[in-house]
Amino acid sequence: MQIVSALRSFLELDVTPDSDGVQATRRSNLRRLRVFSVVFLLILLPGLVWNFLRAPEYRATARVQFTAGIDVPRADAAPGGGDGGQADVLTQVQVLTSRPLLDKVARVLASGGFPLAAGDPAAQLQAMIGAEPVEGTGVIELQAIGPRPELLAAALNTLIEQYKEEMKASFGAAASEGLTRAREEAASLSKAAIERRARLDAFRAKNGMLSSERDENDAVARMKGLSGSLSTATEKLAVAEARLRALKESIASGKWGSQPKDDPTLAGMETRLSQLREEYRDLERTYTPAFLNMDPRARAQRSRITELERQIESQRAGGQQAALAAAQEEVSSARATAEQLQAQITTQRASVQNFSQRFVQAKALEDDLAQIEKAGREALERLTRMEANEHSRLPSLSLVEAANVPQSAFRPDYVRDGLSVLGLAFGLGLLSIWFVELFNRQPPAKAPLNTTVIIPQPWGVPGMPQGMLAANPIASLPPAGAALAAGLLPGSAATLRELRQDELAALLAAAPGEARDVVAVLLLGLSTEEALALRRADLDAAAATLEVGGAAPRTIPVPAWLLRSLTAAERTPDAALLQGAGGAVLSVADVQSMLACAAFDGGLANAAGITPEALRHTCTAWLVRQGLRFSDLAALVGRPNAEDLSVYAGLAPAGPRKSAAEIDVLMPALRSVEG
Repeated sequence: MQIVSALRSFLELDVTPDSDGVQATRRSNLRRLRVFSVVFLLILLPGLVWNFLRAPEYRATARVQFTAGIDVPRADAAPGGGDGGQADVLTQVQVLTSRPLLDKVARVLASGGFPLAAGDPAAQLQAMIGAEPVEGTGVIELQAIGPRPELLAAALNTLIEQYKEEMKASFGAAASEGLTRAREEAASLSKAAIERRARLDAFRAKNGMLSSERDENDAVARMKGLSGSLSTATEKLAVAEARLRALKESIASGKWGSQPKDDPTLAGMETRLSQLREEYRDLERTYTPAFLNMDPRARAQRSRITELERQIESQRAGGQQAALAAAQEEVSSARATAEQLQAQITTQRASVQNFSQRFVQAKALEDDLAQIEKAGREALERLTRMEANEHSRLPSLSLVEAANVPQSAFRPDYVRDGLSVLGLAFGLGLLSIWFVELFNRQPPAKAPLNTTVIIPQPWGVPGMPQGMLAANPIASLPPAGAALAAGLLPGSAATLRELRQDELAALLAAAPGEARDVVAVLLLGLSTEEALALRRADLDAAAATLEVGGAAPRTIPVPAWLLRSLTAAERTPDAALLQGAGGAVLSVADVQSMLACAAFDGGLANAAGITPEALRHTCTAWLVRQGLRFSDLAALVGRPNAEDLSVYAGLAPAGPRKSAAEIDVLMPALRSVEG
């Protein structure tokens, strides 16, 4: 009773008027629970009823092994009989489930006390019994599925017995017929082989074919000899023509002369000329030219030298003509030989073509004879095996495993299907809750109107003189922007977007040049007005820090890459630290435009919602999530107001708070730019 009472109080929820928000939440929970319960029960109860009302089915199995006889393989069967044996097993699978055999099984079952339901008994058995061959073996697995376990085992065992009887009757009658066909086939193939061999021998004798090899016949051998001789004659003709052409070119250029070793007469004349020239040079060394001109012996010797030179030149001219005539005669002889061989090849080619045609016909007759002889040998081998053992020709069916009466149900699986129904009901219940809540969305809660925000006055900030209020243009902002100008965090931190570190890295990577410096400064926790008010003198390059002035003065560290980027250009101490292209002065609109362009270029989701306030909020959330003391926020990002402080309090981790020196002030996205 206590459990029922507690469940009833939970369903009714005992709404107490403590606040409107609590009542709305409880009403929403009650609606969800009612919707889920109704859908869950509407699916679960019918599903369970359907599951457990299904009649159980049983399965009985049996295994038999089929062995084909030796006369089963055919002449076109694959070597080894592997494919043919598997095909025979598949054939027997079809026979086992054939309608004529199942009709006999139904009659035997009816006579044995297992009658089937009214209707077509063969069709009922076909729906009940199935046969599948076991891969790679000759075993056939039989299975019967139905609601009557005794009938299943009796049907399978009766089917096996009836099939054995049918197989013996059919194959026994066909045994003698198969043996007769095998003898007739062997005799017919032997007669065909004798006829084709006689036809082949007559064809060879008629056409003068001495051998079945092509190169061993006269016509082909003669053609090969003529072709070799023609190649040799052609080479000799080419060599003779080259020698004649070289001889003519040498004679035309005057560089050719008969060699003394080839002409004995020319050799003797040149030897005599050399002796006369040597004797005359001896006289020239002994006597003066004038005396030699008067000496009759010297003049006679010069005359003999001149005459001998003329004879040598005449002898060389005769040698040139003789060599040229010999070369021309050699060319003519080689050309005549080649032409004669070519004519003989042309005459022989016609006879070779005729021989090739007859040779192809002879090869076709040989192939035909080889196929007939092969088929005859195979037929004779089958006949011999069949005659050797007539009983081995008959196929056999041996029982491997008989069918037994099943003791447990084969299907359905009540537990599995019940769990499936339970899961389906649970999932549809959750889906119905989502569907109902889709049309019952509550409007967003409005911020309380009685929130008090205390804005510190500029004169309350230590170190800020009273005259600075008039000198600083930010101090003259309207009240709506006074909080930002005073260094306070925006008053809508609950609605601002907090960016992930990968989004910040993509934003910095997409921002070019000066825009990246602006984004990085905003990620250090500065407002737009504070960033635009920075001067070159506020950057301490030695300490790598940035002095932020205004209503919330503070010193913050700067990444090394940002320090190098800000000090790259030479600027005066009073110049603005953040400038546009060409040193242009930036405005608040320029900063927002740079940030929007970088967000769109970086492919960030909801890029239009990324504002300078969102970057400052991201920096503050990063510090708070590390456990920074809230009192140290003013020294890094400014003072949060009361409303934002309640938002950031929900982001702080449990445990003791840490000082600024104990945490990492710079976000990983700012450090990743260095790499």
